[in-house]
Amino acid sequence: MSNIKTDAIVLSGFKYGDTSKIVSVMSETSGKFSAIIKGARNSKSKIGGVFENINHISVIFTKKESRDLQLISKAECVSSFGRIKSDLDRLSAAYRMLELTSRSTYDYHASPEIYSLLKEFLYGLENSERNYEAVFLRYQMKLSVLLGIDPFDGFRNSKDGNFVLNDRERNLHFGRLTAEQSGFLQSIADMDFKQIGSLDCQNIDIRAIQNSYEIHFLQHTGKYGVLRSNQIFEELKKAN
Repeated sequence: MSNIKTDAIVLSGFKYGDTSKIVSVMSETSGKFSAIIKGARNSKSKIGGVFENINHISVIFTKKESRDLQLISKAECVSSFGRIKSDLDRLSAAYRMLELTSRSTYDYHASPEIYSLLKEFLYGLENSERNYEAVFLRYQMKLSVLLGIDPFDGFRNSKDGNFVLNDRERNLHFGRLTAEQSGFLQSIADMDFKQIGSLDCQNIDIRAIQNSYEIHFLQHTGKYGVLRSNQIFEELKKAN
């Protein structure tokens, strides 16, 4: 056994027993793992609020290879992303980032690049003022590259890295995107959050591109099924 200190993002959690909680986190040093937080739901607990979904946290945990649930001995919250949690559109994009990351990675497979990407985009989402759907689409694009399943890898220009697809290639290799949608993907490929926020996205069906990416992820990671967060937030938006 060894004690490890690491930054992490809380991906999900659920109640366990009378007062405890089981959480899944994406950590900087150890990849994704699950842990039991004893007494987290006790009204007198000092760390219960630390393990809310989305939170950026710092933890010390005892890693034991043969144990499914690790034990966290110390934790503190670095950021709770208050703006994300107070805005339904931001929250929808954030939860889809978390679920997509969780579904696309394996326990204890250390990937500092994926952790850094998730953290970067959560902070970007926190500070963005608009175009949250485009921010999530950009996350899908960058995550696919890190996972080695970039749908446009074989069509990138060796000089500038941009991709150009004709109609036949677009339909064969990535759903049925229009030339306009393909052009939009190229335009945001290297944009920062401020540039994405300044875009006029009214005439682009971003959800259609997201859906094509979702199918691509599910097919190439071996984990099938629609993202639950998509369905949940669609229902919440209808209710509002």
